[in-house]
Amino acid sequence: MAGSGPVGFPCRRNSSLDSFLKRHLRQEVYDAIRAYELCLVVSDTELRTFQYVVLSDRLIYLTENPPRSIRGVVALQDVQAIDLIQDYPDFLNGLDREINQHIRIVYSLSSLKNSCGNVKGSKKLFPFPRLKGNKKVKEKNDGLLSAEHKEYGNLNDSLLRNQWPDGDQSAFRPLPIPSERSCLSTVSTGISDNSLSAMMNRTESILSYTTNPKEFQTSSDLKNFPSEMQFKFSGNRDDLYLRNVSSRVILPHNPNLEKKESELHLYIISSTSPMFLYLKSSWNNNIIQSTLLQDPLYASKFNSTSGCQKPYRSEKMIQLFSQLKSELFLKDNTLGRIACLLAELKVIAQRNFIFRKLFWKSSDLYYFLVSKLHEYLPKPQDPNAFQNKNQRADQLEACIQIIQTLGLMFRETETELSRLNTLVAKRGTLNTLLIILISEPEIPNSCPVFGIQVVTDSSLVEMSFDAKLQRLILEYTNTATALLYELLLASLQGNLGLGSKKFAVSWIMSLLQSFPPMISFVASMVKQVIKELLPSLPLLSPYQAVLLYQQFYILKSCLQHSNILAEYIRNNHKEEFRYFVHMPTLEKRLPLCYPITQTTTQLIHEVLDLVEQEQCVKCS
Repeated sequence: MAGSGPVGFPCRRNSSLDSFLKRHLRQEVYDAIRAYELCLVVSDTELRTFQYVVLSDRLIYLTENPPRSIRGVVALQDVQAIDLIQDYPDFLNGLDREINQHIRIVYSLSSLKNSCGNVKGSKKLFPFPRLKGNKKVKEKNDGLLSAEHKEYGNLNDSLLRNQWPDGDQSAFRPLPIPSERSCLSTVSTGISDNSLSAMMNRTESILSYTTNPKEFQTSSDLKNFPSEMQFKFSGNRDDLYLRNVSSRVILPHNPNLEKKESELHLYIISSTSPMFLYLKSSWNNNIIQSTLLQDPLYASKFNSTSGCQKPYRSEKMIQLFSQLKSELFLKDNTLGRIACLLAELKVIAQRNFIFRKLFWKSSDLYYFLVSKLHEYLPKPQDPNAFQNKNQRADQLEACIQIIQTLGLMFRETETELSRLNTLVAKRGTLNTLLIILISEPEIPNSCPVFGIQVVTDSSLVEMSFDAKLQRLILEYTNTATALLYELLLASLQGNLGLGSKKFAVSWIMSLLQSFPPMISFVASMVKQVIKELLPSLPLLSPYQAVLLYQQFYILKSCLQHSNILAEYIRNNHKEEFRYFVHMPTLEKRLPLCYPITQTTTQLIHEVLDLVEQEQCVKCS
């Protein structure tokens, strides 16, 4: 949890407030608290009162100083903008006026439905203030959370049963997605049926501790996305909605729906407090998750992990994490078994923030996963294992699983100082990971076919494996893009804490531009985003919309922080951006109902402006 430590990280904790929150919040809600900070609060119902703002993954709370009660005041799904206002409040004096951070939160008025479910012993809803509508604030976002995978339907049902941009803007950390490929084939991986059954039973039992049916839910939560729903498009892109046989649900962010707005102002008397960045991070995580939940299949899979009845217990989470970690480190593990264990870990970590915190408490699991990637990417270290296409496909599937796990563990863990320490401690490991992410995996060559000949059964099998490998390479590239995005966000956070010489965006971009595969990686990304924005194609899926944002975010980082990459993009791809990336095309591809659409549109505008600039970028 966050205080106003000297380097902007949660170095100091308020034991009294900690104790109060632990007594009054349910265990799973307490574990999801991201940060808290003492500040002056101004709203239509609060006039310059010193209170603690408490941030969780879903709500912004306020509690008195000293704390006597706690109430949820803003649901993150209702937030329209979070701005850092550069002003000098009249009611502050001397140095306080100069070092204060004025944070303005603009949100739409709605009912905080069931918010009392987060508080122990509550029987009444906390009143949600009916505030006056104020002016709308234009928001500039620079980062979001990452999605992992588009093929949600491949998620193993048996397991599921049971930016910061440059310093003064935003920070993002999107919510993870369960893996679609939760286990590889027991035939190809060598896992026995008994072992697989045991892992499934363990996941069933532990998932019963992940959630509580009384947990806070909003009007657009998962209950509005039953698995029977399907996308329907009536011809007017403002009227995209989900439909089942008995009801029609208008999706959020429909411009035809009237929204009343209000504002919450927080004045933090500290120039080093990271609260603004944490607020942005949690809010943008909510944007990512809300976008992904508009895929009915993903929504149904996500919902399948939350229908549990037993109470949540942190001790069980710690015990299970230790058990999975011990099994991952067994010397006789096959790559397939490692992939299955990671799939189990991901399913639980998706709904339990404590798992992601535990991952960074010690660095050994991070180093282990990177070493496993290095063993098989971009080419297997064992040359004899490279010519078998079936075996190579299994290797790529397992490596995708590992990268997804790493991406999941980065999300929403910016408050963990141990994460940054791990990344800084062994630069060689980070260098290895970066090279892996930007390098295309090598695959066995196809057998050449000369002239016209009869297609034999073996040729058909060969063609099938070739097609599968190409699909896996595309899936790997998208997954690697998502993790590279997370690393860039982490490096921007590093500017806050340890300084540019140790871990910062300029440093990580200087590394990337020195790696030969980076030019090919950028070229491939430009080609992909141009293809995604062709007006003749159908609307982007929620996953594709999130991936598009991540790709443009990486391109913006290249243009802002790397002279070499910026010059390459301008010299080789300016015409492509000029003629194929424009707003009318974007409007045809991105539905207005996606919460991420406005953010993506703003980011693309910024990238286009940077591409048109002729002067060189000055890297700080």
